[in-house]
Amino acid sequence: MLIAPVLFRRLALACAAILCLVAAPLRAQPVPLDSVRLDDPTLVYAVTLTNATTLIGRITLVNADSVRVVSSAMTATVARREVRSVRAYPATALHDGVLWPENPHATRLLFAPTAIPLRRGEGYVADFWIFFASAAVGVTDRFTMGAGMSLLPLDNFADNIFYALPKYTMISQPRLKVALGALMASVPWSSNDEGNRRRQSLGILYGVATTGSPESNLTLGAGWGYVGGTLANKPVLTVGGQHRATKRIALISENWFVPFDNDVGGFVSYGVRMLGEKIAVDLALGSPVGADTFYFPGIPLLGFAFKF
Repeated sequence: MLIAPVLFRRLALACAAILCLVAAPLRAQPVPLDSVRLDDPTLVYAVTLTNATTLIGRITLVNADSVRVVSSAMTATVARREVRSVRAYPATALHDGVLWPENPHATRLLFAPTAIPLRRGEGYVADFWIFFASAAVGVTDRFTMGAGMSLLPLDNFADNIFYALPKYTMISQPRLKVALGALMASVPWSSNDEGNRRRQSLGILYGVATTGSPESNLTLGAGWGYVGGTLANKPVLTVGGQHRATKRIALISENWFVPFDNDVGGFVSYGVRMLGEKIAVDLALGSPVGADTFYFPGIPLLGFAFKF
């Protein structure tokens, strides 16, 4: 009886997130003029003037009277008193003269983790497939801690699934990251024929490697499921990635392969990630796969994350 209103509210929230995404301007922290790094190739600056004009490029000169901004298309020297604000961005954010916001959700694919960590103090709240909410924070630049829960059932809070999502990035290089982590869940369980309930621990212990940048990358992983104290003999394999296609759109895919005694099953998915400065909205399709199983084009998958 209560499921339909909950679904409506969650879908309405997701639609509102998409509208915020489309309208979201690109922002960064303002930088005092005397603190800019002159002619630094790793940074670009957006210099906004008192007449609302914005110059984008490297700053090569700051003195008491003037500021010089240089890009591949122009060199402009303006009076210092005409500069209203200066904001810094990584040079990789500049594409054909246009600033792209950083991918706000590079630490995960649709659901599975990448090896990319949150930076210390960064965090996000997220929802996947309407029914699973989570949040995470960067405890250090290498250790990310997350937690989540299911949103159903509504009548008994104790019957929901609860899970923790620790991840430690062991190797952190510009184009390669390797991490170890876990999905540790506590689920309601029928302990006998009378229907008595207890909690059961289960989850996945995994290792994952990501190559590429936060904007375009490939992730490979292997995880061993467990129930109680029993660990699976064979790993679940994951392959996925995302590719930044435009300022606001990335292509994304996440695929799971599960070995059985005489077969391999799994789940495949593909879709798009809509990007703002602080929000990512995933619209995808997925299907279980097996010897006689595949649903085309797939089951709709919806997710969003808000970074803080």
